[in-house]
Amino acid sequence: MKVFFGTTTLHWRDYRDYYFSIRDYLKEIGCVILQDWIDEADRFYGTPYKDRNIAKIFKTIVNAINETNVVVIEYTVPNFSSSHQINYALLKKKPTLVMRLTKDNPRFSDSYLEAIQSPHLTLRDYTKENYKEVIDDFLGIVEIGLGNQRYNIVLEKKQKYYLDWASNYYKKSRSEMIRELIDGKSDKDKNYRRYLK
Repeated sequence: MKVFFGTTTLHWRDYRDYYFSIRDYLKEIGCVILQDWIDEADRFYGTPYKDRNIAKIFKTIVNAINETNVVVIEYTVPNFSSSHQINYALLKKKPTLVMRLTKDNPRFSDSYLEAIQSPHLTLRDYTKENYKEVIDDFLGIVEIGLGNQRYNIVLEKKQKYYLDWASNYYKKSRSEMIRELIDGKSDKDKNYRRYLK
C-alpha cells in the first residue's frame, strides 16, 4: 500500500522520535512511503537556515498525495502545511488518518478538524504505546474498503420509532443514524479490532 506520511519540522527535537516511530512502523508493515523526507529533515535540522525551493516541495507533496492510497499525518503541532495536506487529501478523497498526542488547544475539547464532515477523515489521539494499534486499525478499515453498501434490515416498531424521531431531531438521514450507531459499536469492539489486524 502506498502511503503519504506528513508532519512538520516545527518543534522537531520535541517530536522527532514520534515521527520516526510512525514512519518506521509504516515501512515495517510493508507500506511504500511516497516522498519520504524525514531523514533529510533530520540531517538538516539545526544547520544554518538555507533557502529552499518551496514551489518544488509543494508540487512534490501534491503529486505524492495524488499517487498515494492513504495519507497519514502526525498533527500534534498544528501548522499550515500539514493542514493543507489534510485538506488536499480529503479533496482527492484519500483515506486520511490524522494522529495527535494531545488536542490542538487544551482550552477546548475539540479542534477545527472535528468540524470536518468527511467519510475519508479519521482523527485519533495516540501514545507511544498504542500508535501501532491506531495505524493497524485505520489500515484494516481501509483494506476492507470504504464505500456504501445497501442492506435491508427489519426493525421492531420501537426501533423504527426511535430512528424516525432521531433522524428528524438530529437532522440526519436514517442511514447516517444507523452508520453512526454501528461505527460507535465497532470502534469499541476489541474482538473486531483484533480481527482487522
